[in-house]
Amino acid sequence: MKILKSKRTNNTVSLEIEVSLETLEEGITKAFNSMVKQAKVPGFRAGKVPRNVFEKHYGKEILLKDGITEAVNIAYLKAIQEESLDVVDYPQNLSINEYKENEPLIFTCDVDVKPEIKVDKYKGIKVEKESITISEDVVQTQLQQLQNSAVEYKVVEREVQKEDLLKVNVKATIDNQEFSKWTKENVGVGIGSSIFSEKFDDNLVGKKANEVLSFSVHYDKDYHLKDVADKNVDFKVTITQVKEKHVPEITDALVEKLTQFKTVEELTENIKTSLENQRKNEVDEKLKTDLIDTIVEKTTFDIPESMLKYELEQDKAYFEATLKQSGGTIETYLKMTQQSEEDFNKQLMTNTQKRVKQQLVINAIEKKEEITANEDDIKAEILRMKPEATTDEKIAEERKKINENGLTQMIKQKKVFDFLIEHAKIVEKKV
Repeated sequence: MKILKSKRTNNTVSLEIEVSLETLEEGITKAFNSMVKQAKVPGFRAGKVPRNVFEKHYGKEILLKDGITEAVNIAYLKAIQEESLDVVDYPQNLSINEYKENEPLIFTCDVDVKPEIKVDKYKGIKVEKESITISEDVVQTQLQQLQNSAVEYKVVEREVQKEDLLKVNVKATIDNQEFSKWTKENVGVGIGSSIFSEKFDDNLVGKKANEVLSFSVHYDKDYHLKDVADKNVDFKVTITQVKEKHVPEITDALVEKLTQFKTVEELTENIKTSLENQRKNEVDEKLKTDLIDTIVEKTTFDIPESMLKYELEQDKAYFEATLKQSGGTIETYLKMTQQSEEDFNKQLMTNTQKRVKQQLVINAIEKKEEITANEDDIKAEILRMKPEATTDEKIAEERKKINENGLTQMIKQKKVFDFLIEHAKIVEKKV
């Protein structure tokens, strides 16, 4: 294989490649080994037909046609490796010269490659870092969730109040026709939960058990249940039971009963630590995003259309697979989020462009700063993910289970961000 011409224009490289006689023979042999498996020649078992017999039976032309394709592919792969081309799509505009026996074959093609990015302004970037401080209100909200998990309801003989839990018999009619979906007996209604609507709940407040109420509620045209949207529903309701909400006090006894901790103080400290760790991760991720976005803004380059198309397809496939895991589809997602397909595709394109630009800049910094992932880095990362892998033998076992190329890329990307943060001008964001 010989590269006769290699010319780059923006993000496209035009190649002219000479395929040697040796590579041609390699391609023809590869084609023969594939085709002979299906060959049927009298007197020979499948896959055992000699090449000279195969050529006499089927003709050299059929073998030559596939052989040239194989040889061109072999030469192309060697060429992009020799030229260190970071290709992003299959070759385009492939043109193969006429084959002449015992002469090298020449072909031309164009191939899109990743853009050459010159990153210069990535040290000393000024970014704001948000506070990690957790307010007491946030901690108390977490404690209140524990209280709410232990709420009890007790029967009372009084008028209905907000947050009460009722048992009611409901008869609903629309235009004097019974509406069976809402006609129920002994149904639970939490005042304030708006199961039937907020106006329904309001009509029950101030009433007592065994009272029979009659009232109407009008539902807006955009109400989620289409059966009643833009209609009046007539209700006849009998309250059969009223229960009062009792929220327990947070005590050491309650904490020990409902959690792994023994005291309120221990639980509070654990909640605060967990929230701080969560907040720290959020702040760190935002800092990284702000850093790389700032560098992207200072760096000018174009993404090849073929690369963007491929990455967009990958992002959409990943999104669809994620929805499928929870039983959803793109159609149900669009309906739930009230988006058009056009708006969804525009947003997806924006997100993909941003992600690809970020990754290309990260890769450029990694290359310029000669950032690598060595054996010690890989072992340390495996140990971080699998703390039980305490020996070289166990690490070797875990190594067989992972995508090492993906792990290496992750380590190098982490090192890039560590480098950027180390050389950044970070200021605390004023609240």
